[in-house]
Amino acid sequence: MSAPRVSVLVPCWNDGRFLDEALRSVAAQSFGDFEAIVADDGSTDDTPAIAAAWAARDPRFRLARSETNLGMGENWNRALGEARGELVAKLDGDDVWEPEFISSLLDEFEREADLLVAFGRAIECDEALRPCGPWYGERAFTDAGLDPAERLVLGGEEWYRMSFDDAQLWHSGAFLLPRREFLALGGWNPVWSCAADTDLILRLLELARPVCNSGRPGVRYRRHDRSVSRGAEREGWKSLEWSLVALSSLARRRTLALRNRRLRWNWWRLDAIGRGWLRAPERWDQVPARVREKLEPELRRTAPAPWFVRIENELRTWAWRVRENTKKPSRSGKAR
Repeated sequence: MSAPRVSVLVPCWNDGRFLDEALRSVAAQSFGDFEAIVADDGSTDDTPAIAAAWAARDPRFRLARSETNLGMGENWNRALGEARGELVAKLDGDDVWEPEFISSLLDEFEREADLLVAFGRAIECDEALRPCGPWYGERAFTDAGLDPAERLVLGGEEWYRMSFDDAQLWHSGAFLLPRREFLALGGWNPVWSCAADTDLILRLLELARPVCNSGRPGVRYRRHDRSVSRGAEREGWKSLEWSLVALSSLARRRTLALRNRRLRWNWWRLDAIGRGWLRAPERWDQVPARVREKLEPELRRTAPAPWFVRIENELRTWAWRVRENTKKPSRSGKAR
Protein backbone atom coordinates (compact mmCIF):
# COMPACT_ATOMS: atom_id res chain seq x y z
CA MET A 1 0.00 0.00 0.00
CA SER A 2 1.43 3.37 -0.99
CA ALA A 3 1.96 6.00 1.70
CA PRO A 4 -0.64 8.77 1.93
CA ARG A 5 0.31 12.40 1.38
CA VAL A 6 -0.85 13.45 4.86
CA SER A 7 -0.93 11.66 8.21
CA VAL A 8 -3.56 12.96 10.63
CA LEU A 9 -2.82 12.24 14.28
CA VAL A 10 -5.92 12.17 16.49
CA PRO A 11 -4.79 11.71 20.11
CA CYS A 12 -7.63 11.14 22.55
CA TRP A 13 -8.39 10.15 26.11
CA ASN A 14 -11.97 9.72 27.31
CA ASP A 15 -13.21 11.92 24.46
CA GLY A 16 -16.28 9.79 23.74
CA ARG A 17 -18.62 12.79 23.85
CA PHE A 18 -16.75 14.58 21.06
CA LEU A 19 -14.69 12.06 19.08
CA ASP A 20 -17.27 11.15 16.43
CA GLU A 21 -17.68 14.83 15.55
CA ALA A 22 -13.89 15.25 15.32
CA LEU A 23 -13.51 12.25 13.01
CA ARG A 24 -16.41 13.39 10.84
CA SER A 25 -14.55 16.66 10.28
CA VAL A 26 -11.49 14.68 9.14
CA ALA A 27 -13.54 12.52 6.78
CA ALA A 28 -15.20 15.66 5.37
CA GLN A 29 -11.89 17.18 4.23
CA SER A 30 -11.89 18.23 0.58
CA PHE A 31 -8.44 16.60 0.31
CA GLY A 32 -8.81 12.85 0.65
CA ASP A 33 -5.29 11.36 0.41
CA PHE A 34 -4.73 10.98 4.14
CA GLU A 35 -4.52 8.40 6.90
CA ALA A 36 -6.03 9.12 10.31
CA ILE A 37 -4.36 7.49 13.32
CA VAL A 38 -6.66 7.59 16.34
CA ALA A 39 -4.26 7.21 19.27
CA ASP A 40 -6.31 6.26 22.31
CA ASP A 41 -4.42 6.76 25.57
CA GLY A 42 -6.06 4.13 27.75
CA SER A 43 -9.59 5.54 27.70
CA THR A 44 -12.19 4.08 30.06
CA ASP A 45 -15.24 5.37 28.16
CA ASP A 46 -16.51 4.50 24.65
CA THR A 47 -13.65 6.30 22.86
CA PRO A 48 -12.03 3.03 21.58
CA ALA A 49 -15.37 1.71 20.33
CA ILE A 50 -16.06 4.90 18.38
CA ALA A 51 -12.59 4.81 16.81
CA ALA A 52 -12.93 1.10 15.97
CA ALA A 53 -16.27 1.75 14.25
CA TRP A 54 -14.66 4.41 12.06
CA ALA A 55 -11.77 2.07 11.19
CA ALA A 56 -14.26 -0.65 10.20
CA ARG A 57 -16.10 1.55 7.70
CA ASP A 58 -13.29 3.75 6.30
CA PRO A 59 -9.86 2.19 5.57
CA ARG A 60 -8.18 5.59 5.94
CA PHE A 61 -8.86 5.45 9.69
CA ARG A 62 -7.16 3.14 12.15
CA LEU A 63 -7.16 2.75 15.92
CA ALA A 64 -3.84 2.67 17.78
CA ARG A 65 -4.80 1.89 21.35
CA SER A 66 -2.67 1.90 24.49
CA GLU A 67 -4.03 -0.23 27.32
CA THR A 68 -2.39 2.08 29.86
CA ASN A 69 -2.40 5.87 30.12
CA LEU A 70 0.97 7.06 28.78
CA GLY A 71 0.43 10.78 29.21
CA MET A 72 -0.09 13.41 26.57
CA GLY A 73 3.38 13.84 25.05
CA GLU A 74 4.19 10.14 24.93
CA ASN A 75 0.84 9.34 23.36
CA TRP A 76 1.33 12.02 20.71
CA ASN A 77 4.79 10.66 19.90
CA ARG A 78 3.38 7.13 19.69
CA ALA A 79 0.95 8.35 17.04
CA LEU A 80 3.76 10.17 15.20
CA GLY A 81 5.79 6.95 15.18
CA GLU A 82 2.99 5.20 13.29
CA ALA A 83 2.62 7.95 10.67
CA ARG A 84 3.58 7.19 7.06
CA GLY A 85 2.60 10.41 5.29
CA GLU A 86 4.87 13.04 3.80
CA LEU A 87 3.24 15.71 5.99
CA VAL A 88 1.70 15.52 9.46
CA ALA A 89 -1.21 17.32 11.10
CA LYS A 90 -2.77 16.79 14.54
CA LEU A 91 -6.37 17.15 15.65
CA ASP A 92 -7.29 16.59 19.29
CA GLY A 93 -10.23 14.28 19.82
CA ASP A 94 -12.47 17.08 21.07
CA ASP A 95 -11.87 19.65 18.28
CA VAL A 96 -13.01 19.87 14.65
CA TRP A 97 -11.49 21.04 11.37
CA GLU A 98 -12.95 23.26 8.68
CA PRO A 99 -13.50 21.27 5.42
CA GLU A 100 -10.72 23.06 3.49
CA PHE A 101 -8.14 22.87 6.29
CA ILE A 102 -5.72 20.32 4.79
CA SER A 103 -6.17 21.58 1.23
CA SER A 104 -5.49 25.21 2.16
CA LEU A 105 -2.21 24.37 3.90
CA LEU A 106 -1.06 22.02 1.14
CA ASP A 107 -1.47 24.97 -1.24
CA GLU A 108 1.07 26.89 0.82
CA PHE A 109 3.68 24.15 0.44
CA GLU A 110 3.12 24.27 -3.33
CA ARG A 111 3.70 28.05 -3.36
CA GLU A 112 6.76 28.16 -1.07
CA ALA A 113 9.58 25.75 -1.89
CA ASP A 114 11.49 26.04 1.41
CA LEU A 115 8.49 26.28 3.72
CA LEU A 116 8.94 24.64 7.13
CA VAL A 117 5.43 24.99 8.58
CA ALA A 118 2.06 26.24 7.37
CA PHE A 119 -0.68 27.07 9.82
CA GLY A 120 -4.22 28.43 9.79
CA ARG A 121 -6.37 30.28 12.25
CA ALA A 122 -8.08 28.77 15.28
CA ILE A 123 -11.54 29.79 16.40
CA GLU A 124 -12.19 29.37 20.10
CA CYS A 125 -15.59 27.79 20.76
CA ASP A 126 -17.75 26.70 23.66
CA GLU A 127 -18.66 23.07 24.28
CA ALA A 128 -21.38 23.21 21.60
CA LEU A 129 -18.85 24.63 19.09
CA ARG A 130 -20.40 28.08 19.13
CA PRO A 131 -17.60 30.58 18.35
CA CYS A 132 -16.45 32.60 21.36
CA GLY A 133 -13.67 34.55 19.68
CA PRO A 134 -10.27 34.21 18.01
CA TRP A 135 -7.41 32.10 19.35
CA TYR A 136 -5.61 34.01 22.11
CA GLY A 137 -2.27 33.78 20.28
CA GLU A 138 -3.57 36.17 17.64
CA ARG A 139 -2.81 39.00 20.06
CA ALA A 140 0.81 38.60 18.98
CA PHE A 141 -0.25 39.57 15.44
CA THR A 142 -2.32 42.58 16.45
CA ASP A 143 0.38 43.80 18.86
CA ALA A 144 2.79 43.75 15.91
CA GLY A 145 0.34 45.69 13.72
CA LEU A 146 -0.50 42.62 11.61
CA ASP A 147 -3.82 41.12 10.60
CA PRO A 148 -4.03 37.39 11.47
CA ALA A 149 -6.64 36.98 8.71
CA GLU A 150 -4.11 37.94 6.01
CA ARG A 151 -1.66 35.50 4.46
CA LEU A 152 1.85 36.09 5.75
CA VAL A 153 5.19 34.36 5.21
CA LEU A 154 8.06 35.33 7.52
CA GLY A 155 11.41 33.90 8.48
CA GLY A 156 11.68 31.95 11.71
CA GLU A 157 13.52 34.72 13.57
CA GLU A 158 10.77 37.25 12.84
CA TRP A 159 8.10 34.86 14.09
CA TYR A 160 10.31 34.02 17.07
CA ARG A 161 10.49 37.65 18.18
CA MET A 162 6.69 37.91 17.90
CA SER A 163 6.13 34.71 19.81
CA PHE A 164 7.13 36.14 23.17
CA ASP A 165 4.15 38.48 23.21
CA ASP A 166 2.04 35.31 23.16
CA ALA A 167 4.27 32.27 23.04
CA GLN A 168 1.92 29.92 21.17
CA LEU A 169 1.53 31.57 17.78
CA TRP A 170 -0.66 28.84 16.33
CA HIS A 171 -2.99 26.21 17.72
CA SER A 172 -1.73 22.62 17.82
CA GLY A 173 -4.63 21.53 15.62
CA ALA A 174 -4.04 24.14 12.94
CA PHE A 175 -0.66 23.36 11.36
CA LEU A 176 0.94 21.11 8.74
CA LEU A 177 4.57 20.02 9.00
CA PRO A 178 6.77 17.65 6.96
CA ARG A 179 7.16 14.37 8.84
CA ARG A 180 10.94 14.31 8.32
CA GLU A 181 11.24 17.68 10.09
CA PHE A 182 9.01 16.44 12.89
CA LEU A 183 11.14 13.35 13.41
CA ALA A 184 14.38 15.35 13.19
CA LEU A 185 13.14 17.46 16.11
CA GLY A 186 12.36 14.33 18.11
CA GLY A 187 8.62 15.01 18.17
CA TRP A 188 7.06 16.43 21.31
CA ASN A 189 8.98 16.66 24.57
CA PRO A 190 7.03 14.42 27.01
CA VAL A 191 8.30 16.45 29.97
CA TRP A 192 5.71 19.12 29.23
CA SER A 193 1.94 18.89 29.67
CA CYS A 194 -0.06 21.99 28.73
CA ALA A 195 3.03 23.65 27.18
CA ALA A 196 4.11 20.79 24.91
CA ASP A 197 2.79 22.62 21.84
CA THR A 198 4.50 25.88 22.80
CA ASP A 199 7.79 24.02 23.19
CA LEU A 200 7.41 22.44 19.74
CA ILE A 201 6.59 25.79 18.13
CA LEU A 202 9.62 27.51 19.65
CA ARG A 203 11.94 24.69 18.60
CA LEU A 204 10.59 24.96 15.05
CA LEU A 205 11.07 28.74 14.97
CA GLU A 206 14.62 28.33 16.26
CA LEU A 207 15.42 26.66 12.91
CA ALA A 208 14.99 30.10 11.25
CA ARG A 209 13.12 28.70 8.23
CA PRO A 210 10.12 30.29 6.48
CA VAL A 211 6.77 29.80 8.18
CA CYS A 212 3.39 30.68 6.64
CA ASN A 213 0.17 31.86 8.23
CA SER A 214 -2.51 31.09 5.64
CA GLY A 215 -4.91 33.52 7.30
CA ARG A 216 -7.76 31.05 6.75
CA PRO A 217 -9.83 29.41 9.51
CA GLY A 218 -8.53 25.92 10.19
CA VAL A 219 -9.67 24.47 13.51
CA ARG A 220 -12.52 25.00 15.93
CA TYR A 221 -11.00 24.65 19.38
CA ARG A 222 -13.53 23.43 21.92
CA ARG A 223 -13.28 24.78 25.47
CA HIS A 224 -14.84 22.53 28.09
CA ASP A 225 -14.26 21.47 31.68
CA ARG A 226 -11.99 18.53 30.78
CA SER A 227 -9.77 20.34 28.26
CA VAL A 228 -6.07 20.46 29.14
CA SER A 229 -5.81 24.24 29.13
CA ARG A 230 -8.86 24.63 31.38
CA GLY A 231 -7.39 22.17 33.87
CA ALA A 232 -4.04 23.93 33.87
CA GLU A 233 -5.66 27.32 34.44
CA ARG A 234 -7.72 25.96 37.33
CA GLU A 235 -4.73 24.34 38.97
CA GLY A 236 -2.46 27.38 38.55
CA TRP A 237 0.67 25.79 37.09
CA LYS A 238 0.18 26.74 33.43
CA SER A 239 2.32 29.89 33.80
CA LEU A 240 5.18 27.86 35.28
CA GLU A 241 5.30 25.41 32.37
CA TRP A 242 5.16 28.19 29.80
CA SER A 243 7.90 30.08 31.62
CA LEU A 244 10.19 27.05 31.67
CA VAL A 245 9.60 26.27 28.00
CA ALA A 246 10.34 29.87 27.00
CA LEU A 247 13.40 30.11 29.27
CA SER A 248 14.85 26.94 27.77
CA SER A 249 14.34 28.36 24.28
CA LEU A 250 15.91 31.73 25.12
CA ALA A 251 18.94 29.95 26.56
CA ARG A 252 19.30 27.99 23.30
CA ARG A 253 18.97 31.20 21.25
CA ARG A 254 21.12 33.27 23.61
CA THR A 255 22.77 35.41 20.90
CA LEU A 256 19.47 36.38 19.29
CA ALA A 257 17.85 37.00 22.68
CA LEU A 258 20.63 39.31 23.83
CA ARG A 259 20.42 41.39 20.63
CA ASN A 260 16.72 42.14 21.02
CA ARG A 261 15.45 44.35 23.84
CA ARG A 262 11.99 42.80 23.91
CA LEU A 263 13.46 39.29 24.17
CA ARG A 264 15.81 40.44 26.95
CA TRP A 265 12.84 41.84 28.86
CA ASN A 266 10.90 38.61 28.42
CA TRP A 267 13.91 36.58 29.57
CA TRP A 268 14.01 38.56 32.81
CA ARG A 269 10.22 38.46 33.28
CA LEU A 270 9.92 34.71 32.70
CA ASP A 271 12.94 34.00 34.87
CA ALA A 272 11.29 35.92 37.72
CA ILE A 273 8.12 33.82 37.36
CA GLY A 274 10.05 30.55 37.40
CA ARG A 275 12.34 31.43 40.31
CA GLY A 276 9.28 32.63 42.23
CA TRP A 277 8.02 29.07 42.31
CA LEU A 278 11.29 27.87 43.82
CA ARG A 279 11.06 30.52 46.54
CA ALA A 280 7.50 29.53 47.45
CA PRO A 281 7.45 25.77 48.13
CA GLU A 282 3.78 25.89 49.16
CA ARG A 283 2.87 26.68 45.54
CA TRP A 284 4.06 23.23 44.51
CA ASP A 285 1.03 21.83 46.33
CA GLN A 286 -1.04 23.15 43.41
CA VAL A 287 0.82 20.96 40.93
CA PRO A 288 -0.21 17.31 40.39
CA ALA A 289 2.52 14.97 41.68
CA ARG A 290 3.06 13.43 38.23
CA VAL A 291 3.65 16.86 36.72
CA ARG A 292 5.74 18.12 39.65
CA GLU A 293 8.18 15.22 39.30
CA LYS A 294 8.96 16.42 35.77
CA LEU A 295 8.85 20.19 36.27
CA GLU A 296 10.94 20.68 39.39
CA PRO A 297 14.14 19.17 37.89
CA GLU A 298 13.59 21.26 34.74
CA LEU A 299 13.22 24.42 36.80
CA ARG A 300 16.40 23.76 38.76
CA ARG A 301 18.28 22.85 35.58
CA THR A 302 17.17 25.92 33.60
CA ALA A 303 19.91 28.55 33.52
CA PRO A 304 18.86 31.93 34.98
CA ALA A 305 18.79 35.06 32.86
CA PRO A 306 22.28 36.65 32.64
CA TRP A 307 23.03 39.07 35.48
CA PHE A 308 23.24 42.09 33.16
CA VAL A 309 19.80 41.27 31.71
CA ARG A 310 18.35 41.15 35.21
CA ILE A 311 19.97 44.48 36.16
CA GLU A 312 18.91 46.17 32.91
CA ASN A 313 15.28 45.21 33.34
CA GLU A 314 15.12 45.86 37.06
CA LEU A 315 16.38 49.40 36.32
CA ARG A 316 13.85 49.78 33.50
CA THR A 317 11.06 48.63 35.80
CA TRP A 318 12.21 51.03 38.53
CA ALA A 319 12.32 53.93 36.03
CA TRP A 320 8.83 53.07 34.77
CA ARG A 321 7.45 53.10 38.32
CA VAL A 322 9.07 56.47 38.99
CA ARG A 323 7.48 57.90 35.84
CA GLU A 324 4.08 56.49 36.77
CA ASN A 325 4.30 57.95 40.27
CA THR A 326 5.16 61.40 38.91
CA LYS A 327 2.01 61.29 36.77
CA LYS A 328 -0.25 60.85 39.81
CA PRO A 329 -2.10 64.05 40.74
CA SER A 330 -1.12 65.76 43.97
CA ARG A 331 -3.70 66.76 46.58
CA SER A 332 -4.03 70.14 44.86
CA GLY A 333 -5.12 68.29 41.72
CA LYS A 334 -1.89 68.97 39.80
CA ALA A 335 0.65 66.37 38.77
CA ARG A 336 3.62 66.23 41.09
